Parts: sequence; C-alpha cells; structure tokens
Amino acid sequence: MSECLKNCASCAAASDCADRAPADPWLEKVDAMVKELHGEGNFCCSQTVLAIGMKRLGLDDPDLLRAMAGYCGGSCAGVCGALAGGEALIGLYVGRGTPEPDRDPRQKQLAAELSAKFRDYWKSTQCDDLVHGDPKLREYTCPSLMAATVEMAWGILHENGFNLDTREAH
Repeated sequence: MSECLKNCASCAAASDCADRAPADPWLEKVDAMVKELHGEGNFCCSQTVLAIGMKRLGLDDPDLLRAMAGYCGGSCAGVCGALAGGEALIGLYVGRGTPEPDRDPRQKQLAAELSAKFRDYWKSTQCDDLVHGDPKLREYTCPSLMAATVEMAWGILHENGFNLDTREAH
C-alpha cells in the first residue's frame, strides 16, 4: 500500500525515493473511522468495513448498509463480518450493478485473494475462532480485524489497477 514498490531497502529509509508508492492518506484514517462507525454499538463489522469504502467513494446508501446487517457477528455460516464486508467492498468496485455481465471478470479472483490473505494473517475466517469463542473479546479483536480487512481489500484493488477514489481501472 504505502510500501516501496520494489521492496528496496533504500526506499524504506528515503522519503524522496522515486520508486516509493505515494502514501494513501485514507490508510491513516482507517482506525479512526472504525472507531467512529463501530464504536458504541453503531454498525457491526460487516457494515463498518463497507461503510468505510463507501465513504471513500462518496456513496451514501443506507439500504446497502442495512443489507450488510445480514452478515453481522458471524451470522452467515460463521464467517467473520469484517471479511464479509471486505468481500462486499471488493464487489462495490468490480461487481455487477445491473443484470449485464460483471464489470470486471476478476471479481471472483480478487475476492478469493482477500479471503486467502485474511486466512493467512488471522489463521481463520470464522468469527468464533477469531474471538476464541469469547464474545467479550470482540471489543478488542474486531476493530483490528475491520481496519486490516479494509487495508487488505484496498491493497488488492490497488495492486490490480483500480483507482480507489473513483472505482475506475487504470
């Protein structure tokens, strides 16, 4: 995301390296947005992740966020709501919005990549596993899961040529 595109050690130390990807100012806001949207029982994990992506795109659709409530708290076959929100976020960029063919045939591949990255990092995609069967741990675990999922989804989209502010592929 904001790391050196060539992973060279000199880029990690040099702020003026030409090969360094420009920092994404939205990444600095993710934790604060999770706190704002999820804190005090506002939105659940799936809604929060999608709402952050919608904010970035300037979208305001309460019905879409309402629909994401079906994925709250692992209620969809136990899958983590943050991951479900991340999959929806990818779909928001590359999915179909009409009965016409998909906007981008890579949708399934990108969604599978997010699931794999999530599983590799967190060692599970199941809500109960992630909070070790203790619902009280959600307060501490879920904000990190949500922020990381947004970053993972944005990273995958960026790496695949999507402008994260407009949904356009370049």
